[in-house]
Amino acid sequence: MPVRLTEEVKVSILIGDEEVHAFFPGYGSTELQDAIKKLLSGRVKQGRGARGVQDKSFEARVSFFNTTCIRVENVEDETGQSLSPDVENWRQKIPANWKVSFALHFEEKNTLSEDEEGN
Repeated sequence: MPVRLTEEVKVSILIGDEEVHAFFPGYGSTELQDAIKKLLSGRVKQGRGARGVQDKSFEARVSFFNTTCIRVENVEDETGQSLSPDVENWRQKIPANWKVSFALHFEEKNTLSEDEEGN
């Protein structure tokens, strides 16, 4: 079955014995394409002098999740309530290492062209 660029992207990770699902805008959306470009280009920061190159990949991945994830499934908060966009600050309740795992899916599927890298 072909991939429809307009459909939400579902990314699943395994947490213990359970699958957790996160949903993102479709690959054809400008929002997702811009977020992927920002994710890929924001992983490294060139410092000055002794600071050298700084690895910002963790921060870039967490930011990507926080700005693009539409919803999650199979996740409950400490009260047993399913996390949904209706729950206040639902994205902040997702552990950072899970956010990184979800973002890695998009890094594996995309690379920057030379023009986007600034070469």
